[in-house]
Amino acid sequence: MLAKIAHRHQDRVIQYAGTQAAEQIAAFASELEDPLPRSPHTDPFIEWVEHERLTLAPAVELIDATLGKLDWLMLPGIREREAGAIAMPPPVFAMFNVLKSDFILARDLAWRALDESAWPATGRFGDTLDYATYGPDASALILAHRTALDLLDKIAVTANHYFELGQPPNKIYFGKLWRRDLDKVTGVRPLAEKVEKTIRGGVSALYGLVELAEDYDSSAGILRSQKDLRNAGTHRFVVLHDFGDPAHSRQAPEIERHQRELFMQEALRALRVARSAIQMLALSISQHEQVLARRTTGIVGSLVVPDHDWIRGRAEDI
Repeated sequence: MLAKIAHRHQDRVIQYAGTQAAEQIAAFASELEDPLPRSPHTDPFIEWVEHERLTLAPAVELIDATLGKLDWLMLPGIREREAGAIAMPPPVFAMFNVLKSDFILARDLAWRALDESAWPATGRFGDTLDYATYGPDASALILAHRTALDLLDKIAVTANHYFELGQPPNKIYFGKLWRRDLDKVTGVRPLAEKVEKTIRGGVSALYGLVELAEDYDSSAGILRSQKDLRNAGTHRFVVLHDFGDPAHSRQAPEIERHQRELFMQEALRALRVARSAIQMLALSISQHEQVLARRTTGIVGSLVVPDHDWIRGRAEDI
């Protein structure tokens, strides 16, 4: 289905990926039958998640609504590195679970922020006479944006741990992990030695995180505005307005003002950035495990990582 959609919009494929990619997609799509028709979603939340491309899954959209779980992206089998480790999955599984949990919460906050009446009206606010919106729904939307982008640093911590990049976990930042300091002679920041070795060793997906970090952290990066907005929401005040021009409000350097509808689009964009980063991390780990499998000889024992819902007695939800 996705191949045929891409083929219908060939000009956009050429714009983003080049003529060769467009030709390959066209050849692939010509070999396929038309996709089976799908029934429309009955759950407005699921319809919204699919429309905004926010399923944490290998597919861009939720292809089959009968799957039960929207967010079924999982880690592959992980080879144990610690000699004599107890019979528990490696720590990277816990890290990945928290990444998914935080993403799901951020997405839910954004969804719930669409409905002001969904929140308890326990707060009393003094109106600032500038059409600003105050209350848990506005704060939830700002928090959703911030939580989504906070995931990037956690993704860097996970990559540092799994790929054994050697950086102290309390001093890791998504925008800084992947490259060395600026070379004053060449004017470039070369890849960190272990990062480059990992990429050249067959983990090409890791370079996607490198490029994403540059887009996010560089002063000229296309995602730098997202980082600046996240910093404003973390360290200062972001105020949202549902009517009028925020520039006409009483200004203060501690406050950054935005149109609420436009800020929602920024929050959705941040969620898609976080989603892509989590997907690239999972793909990088999968590629690395494939490299390790080719190097491994002899008998390899295995430990099944059980489903969390099954362990918690919620097997009917699987």
